[in-house]
Amino acid sequence: MKKKSWLIACLFSLVCNVTVFAQRDTSDMPLIHAIIGSKFFLVSTERKIEKLDSFKMQFPDTGMSKVGEQYDLLRGEIVMSYLKAGDKANAAKWQKKIRTREGIIKSKISTSVYQLDQDEKGNAKEVEADLRPLVDKARKAFMKDGSKDAYNRIMTVYVRSLLLLGKQDKVLFHLEPLYIANGKKFPADMMNRVMMKAEKYKIIYNLSYDYGMALDAAGRSKEAVAVLAKLYLTGEEVSDQIQADIKAANNKIPGGENYFQYLTDSVRNYYKQKLASFAAAKKDMNGTAVDLNALKGRYVLLDFWGSWCHPCRASHPHLKELYSKFKNKGFEIIGIATEHAKTAEERRNLWTKAISEDGLTWLQVLNNENAQQFDAIKEYEVSAFPTKILLDRDGNIIGKYVGNGSGGEAFGDRLEELLGK
Repeated sequence: MKKKSWLIACLFSLVCNVTVFAQRDTSDMPLIHAIIGSKFFLVSTERKIEKLDSFKMQFPDTGMSKVGEQYDLLRGEIVMSYLKAGDKANAAKWQKKIRTREGIIKSKISTSVYQLDQDEKGNAKEVEADLRPLVDKARKAFMKDGSKDAYNRIMTVYVRSLLLLGKQDKVLFHLEPLYIANGKKFPADMMNRVMMKAEKYKIIYNLSYDYGMALDAAGRSKEAVAVLAKLYLTGEEVSDQIQADIKAANNKIPGGENYFQYLTDSVRNYYKQKLASFAAAKKDMNGTAVDLNALKGRYVLLDFWGSWCHPCRASHPHLKELYSKFKNKGFEIIGIATEHAKTAEERRNLWTKAISEDGLTWLQVLNNENAQQFDAIKEYEVSAFPTKILLDRDGNIIGKYVGNGSGGEAFGDRLEELLGK
């Protein structure tokens, strides 16, 4: 119970603090601390309501403000409690009490995901209809001024309902402009990988994949192959399913085999150039340049971490086991750390201390050093820690693993496939 409480508090604090720092508004922090201290998320529905009323006595609900958003977060939790108990009437009652835009979006997403998890086919129509007004409003704002945060977030569950209803034309209608606006990706894809247990994850939860398949269904197979190949060749999705889908779409294109080879060569050459630039810019703890020749013919894991990142360091014991097991079979690791201290000396001290404490014996570089010449975090599009990127014997990306759970640690299974048990 203590571990669960700690985890919820950390996640809650993280989400809130990101929002606070982004908007420079700390007016809700006293309420946030009170919520965490009260273990609000661990008590019964009746106690949640009592605690909510108690908070309002101490911290007045100011309506459409940061404080109001926090209260709506609590109301949304009460909605979910009633929904899980099968009390739809009270869930609907509390849903109507949510007033802020942020509160409405979060609550609608949570309840929709829960309904689909309970009965996908049975609840898809209801979920789609319930989300549609919110989606239409978000799309209208996006088309008007380019604001896409709400639109992106809602798509994760809305597209799921559309696919269950066989409405791929609507999937394409909504995802195409967002894919372009987001720089040919969807922010939710990474978060789904991080937050979802590996056994529950399905490839259709990747919006880029859904967009590619919708393109193919619309007869735009060449564009579909480009989208799907990007997922595959950057290691984001490497399942048998996506390989089969790429092959099927590719077969519909005149000269498809040559086209896919062109995409493959382009992406691989692009990342090989990045790897060469990385080696030219970075040095290890002793000031020795990274020697790519020493890594030729070996599978290499790029491990993005930092001394401050508890999940990163929690993964090190497992990583040490894998290194010991596979090092003599052609496996190597490059640790790429990022530190947040103010001075270069402080950053280096934190980095070297963590390496020593964790007993890491493989090659280590500090990304902060010479980052102007090559920033590995930016160049490899690392947006969460830990992230691990697996390269084959020729330096091509064959897997990208984000997080430190059963999903993030899946590279261990991949190594066994490649190098044997």
